[in-house]
Amino acid sequence: MTEHRESRRLSGQKAEEFFEELWKRGDPWELETSAFEQQRYTRQLRILEERRYPRVLEIGCGGGAFTRLLTRIADRVLALDVSPTAIARARQLRDLAPGRADFCVANIMEYDPAEEGPWDLVVLSETIYYLGWLYSFFDVAWLSFQLFSATRHGGRLLLANTFGGVEDYLLRPWVVRTYRDLFLNVGYRLESEEVFRGVKSGADIEVLFSLFEAPTRAATTERQPG
Repeated sequence: MTEHRESRRLSGQKAEEFFEELWKRGDPWELETSAFEQQRYTRQLRILEERRYPRVLEIGCGGGAFTRLLTRIADRVLALDVSPTAIARARQLRDLAPGRADFCVANIMEYDPAEEGPWDLVVLSETIYYLGWLYSFFDVAWLSFQLFSATRHGGRLLLANTFGGVEDYLLRPWVVRTYRDLFLNVGYRLESEEVFRGVKSGADIEVLFSLFEAPTRAATTERQPG
């Protein structure tokens, strides 16, 4: 147990150092300026916008590019990122275009989502495979269970991950689908799924959008044996 705690501590330190180094250079993935990213965010919002969400948790918000869109359909958004520089950038942009968002420096692996839950919507965009790179499979699986437990009955989780067109071993389609299946296995129901395609920096990119729902109590009871 002591070794596991030390391993998690070192992983958390590595995560902060890695993402801080990137965000200190500016917008490392051109999330605010890329036409591809803007089109992708527009599609993500359309998947969600037929509902209104009182409370939203966004994990790995970066500089807040998608957070500002989420405020259109949410009463309150809590956006987390492990990088203090990213959060400072997000807060600055929020001040320029005020919205219903609070930004917080936090590592989701050390954060208890139930403490401020339940959540009506959880958003994990281009985040889960980095957690899988930094932490053990058990830790990522336990996170998926924690998020499910902290999602309101009838609430949703949006998982968005690049999984094609990029030569990166973290983004192999079978790896991304394995993370997707974790959320099914802990109890979420897959409501819809689609692949978004576009071009970024001359490369054809594919992004898998998986929208999950936390079953209502009635639906959960119906699934029980006997």
